Amino acid sequence: MGKRFDDWLAEQKAAQAERKAARQARREKRAQERADKENAEGFIENLKNLDLTQERVDINDKQHFYFPEDLQAGANQGYPFIRFGIKNNNGDDKVAIYLYHPPGLSVTDGANYSGFNAGVLKAGLIGAQKMFANQDGSISEADLFATALIARDKRATPGSTIEKITSSAALKAGVATNPYTRTAFETTNIRGYQFAFKLVASNAEESAKIVAIERTFRKFLYPKRMGSIALVYPPLFHISFYAEGRINNYLPKIKPCYLTTLDSVFNATSNTFHQDTGAPVEVDLTLTFQEERVLVRQDLYPADSDIDEADGYYQEASTGGDDSAASKTKTNGD
Repeated sequence: MGKRFDDWLAEQKAAQAERKAARQARREKRAQERADKENAEGFIENLKNLDLTQERVDINDKQHFYFPEDLQAGANQGYPFIRFGIKNNNGDDKVAIYLYHPPGLSVTDGANYSGFNAGVLKAGLIGAQKMFANQDGSISEADLFATALIARDKRATPGSTIEKITSSAALKAGVATNPYTRTAFETTNIRGYQFAFKLVASNAEESAKIVAIERTFRKFLYPKRMGSIALVYPPLFHISFYAEGRINNYLPKIKPCYLTTLDSVFNATSNTFHQDTGAPVEVDLTLTFQEERVLVRQDLYPADSDIDEADGYYQEASTGGDDSAASKTKTNGD
């Protein structure tokens, strides 16, 4: 028995109402998505006006550690030493570790280059054609032979970008094409440094300083959690070499660095501990640092006539600083 008209009409109206409700739901969803997007964009725009820079070193009082114990007095008398300083966001010295000057300082500067082929057809054949047209006389029979072979290979493989001859005829004649290879600069390397110290405590006070130094390095190697997903960068270390009571200008100027590796070895040559405290007698520290950015020449020597290395950076790119000659360097010194 066929479906009654009233039933069919009711079904059509129900389907129509369902489609209408679905369209309305889609419109409401799109409207909500637009509102959410606008709210998010407005929130982000408002954030731009806020200072959201997080403090990397949240310390009120300065923490300075010397090792060995008599280094502070010796430094005042001009003994050489190395200083690892950490600043807060305002540029105030908050943490400083003073250690004896390590032997064998190594600084490696490097740049990366790659080779590329200027192209036989562009650089070679065009030049040969010009010389031939001018009856220069410098075209050899080998040039003409190589040109003919390349032309033949091009006709055999239309659209080919191959500009070298590998055919048996070329092999038999002993003729190859000059690829016109050039050297192209790519970038310089981010410099890294490694220092090794053996800290041997002669008393309980020096043992306590060794603990503080080793744990301070470890603490500021790590980022700090700030919220449920955000991390605050570890602080930068400012490394300086001193001699005769001032910065040693005979040694390289190290730019602000991150501590990337800390290796601690306890009692490497003995199994001796201090009585009453249980502190190990010796602690070996191996520290690896990496500068925060790639350098350009002006970061080290603001003018090509300069010999003395500069502090800080020629251009503070991260803060939109001035890179003009008048600004010279911006000091990150100690």
